Amino acid sequence: FLKPLIKKRVFENDLLMFNAEVFGLPSPEVKWFCNKTQLVADDRVKMERDGDSISLTIHNVTKADQGEYICEAVNYVGEARSVALVVVVSQEVRFMPAPPAVTHQHVMEFDVEEDDSSRSPSPQEILLEVELDENEVKEFEKQVKIITIPEYTADNKSMIISLDVLPSIYEEGAVDFVTQ
Repeated sequence: FLKPLIKKRVFENDLLMFNAEVFGLPSPEVKWFCNKTQLVADDRVKMERDGDSISLTIHNVTKADQGEYICEAVNYVGEARSVALVVVVSQEVRFMPAPPAVTHQHVMEFDVEEDDSSRSPSPQEILLEVELDENEVKEFEKQVKIITIPEYTADNKSMIISLDVLPSIYEEGAVDFVTQ
């Protein structure tokens, strides 16, 4: 796959569209699956191909369309597949106020020494302390997801780790799938 599938979040009754690029010699045969069931083109489901560009379009999405989508490209040399997760959200949610993108963001800098005897802490060794007032604690206890992304500064002397603490109810959109 030159361009793999990416995860989607769509509202009920909207349009779900995947575009991908696939390349192979001989040109591979492409199949689409939703939750392991092969999709068949009909009035609602359209599968198109133009050279290496392939697309899947599903009209009037329902909760039943939620799940794992796989695009499989096969020729006699081998096969490749790309996987993406689709979350279907009911229309009522569309009108709810959007959550804050990040509730708490902490940036820590660690000095990374030239010699190998010192090393920066690995993410699981970082202790995160967050001060919350009583109202926030109740919200916080609804479970949270903490995302850490270590980054080196331009001079490679420090490492910045931002911790994004997200309420877990918004987590569906934050799951990253590794495509093969």
